[in-house]
Amino acid sequence: MSGGIYDHLVAVVLFGAIFGAAVTALPNVGYVSLLSVDQQQLRNVALSALNTILLDAGYPTNWGSGASFNPASVVRFGLASGNDSALYNLDMDKVMHLVEKDEFGSPNPMGYLPPDTMRQLLGLQAYGFNLKILAPFNVTVRDLAPPANPSDPTDQELRTINYDVAVKYNDGKPIPNAVVNVSIFYSGESNPIQNIKETMTTNALGKCSLAKSLSGQVSDVIIVFEVTVGDIHTATSVYRRGNPHDDIANINIVGDTINLTVPPDVENANRWVISIDAYTEEGFVHLYNGTKGGEQDMFNWGNGKYDEWFKTFPGLKYMNPLILIFNFWAVPKQQGGRQSVIVVGPFPGYLGNRVLSYGSGEGPPSGAASVALQRVVRIAGMTYDVEFTLWKRQ
Repeated sequence: MSGGIYDHLVAVVLFGAIFGAAVTALPNVGYVSLLSVDQQQLRNVALSALNTILLDAGYPTNWGSGASFNPASVVRFGLASGNDSALYNLDMDKVMHLVEKDEFGSPNPMGYLPPDTMRQLLGLQAYGFNLKILAPFNVTVRDLAPPANPSDPTDQELRTINYDVAVKYNDGKPIPNAVVNVSIFYSGESNPIQNIKETMTTNALGKCSLAKSLSGQVSDVIIVFEVTVGDIHTATSVYRRGNPHDDIANINIVGDTINLTVPPDVENANRWVISIDAYTEEGFVHLYNGTKGGEQDMFNWGNGKYDEWFKTFPGLKYMNPLILIFNFWAVPKQQGGRQSVIVVGPFPGYLGNRVLSYGSGEGPPSGAASVALQRVVRIAGMTYDVEFTLWKRQ
């Protein structure tokens, strides 16, 4: 009799323990399942949006082209090229309209598509997002002999070229055996722009060095580093003075037309376009020889008539220019005197990237569920990494 009671009590205790564990565990399992479902739904939305962004040309299919841009004219959003059926080939004119400001904070003179317009066109009103189009690997250039006063370097400092170059994957791993082709553009007060070429290869640590001494009188220097890993290329450029000239010209390309505008609130002095070179997938191409006194190559700021300079080069869009190198006859601030000034653009293409950040800030708020997707695309013959992050707005 006592044995039966004991067995009954043990059964009651075991049943209670099992029931308690189930009551505790089932809500947790349900919560985890709900999180998994929400995350999968978020991923599905992100995949659908990214496919539209990268594979659809939008409507009109050439919505990024034209001398003037009205965001209201975009009926359907998409960055794909309307003239090339290859997958993940983006139109550089459309991508340009995702850059809000230049490196100096001036508004994009070619027009900007606000992120809220893209969000509405893609049906993402309930979501935050961030889109970046970056170089496929990181190229860091370090000046080993910077001028003591970059705003007013000596002739000797400009002529002394000494740089370290480090090439890494975007996860920080060094890339050995990367080919680094260097083009040194320099000019003097009365000399045409000149171009010296060098080729280097990175060592086991992903590094190489450039040491060169330029001859003759030098007033300005810009160096373009083209890096090749396998069949993938990227390019970046540096100013020998350390920083770009922020008072000469904003450089933009729309279709076959190059457009120059003068940043506002700078000295109203005439500038002349002396020459233009373009860096393309096939290398450097000389585009134009201008004049130092001709009205057709002059522009300035503030009087309306000469506020911008533009010129159409038939077939330029199909040359896929990544970087334009301009030689101006101008008066740079803090240096006085008219001289040859070299400027590169457009921004941020000349730094190797296309879109540094577009969307709802830099990323999702702390604690918010998010999905990050990556794709490889081509723009102007160059390969880029696209990073798209999506999260539910709170």
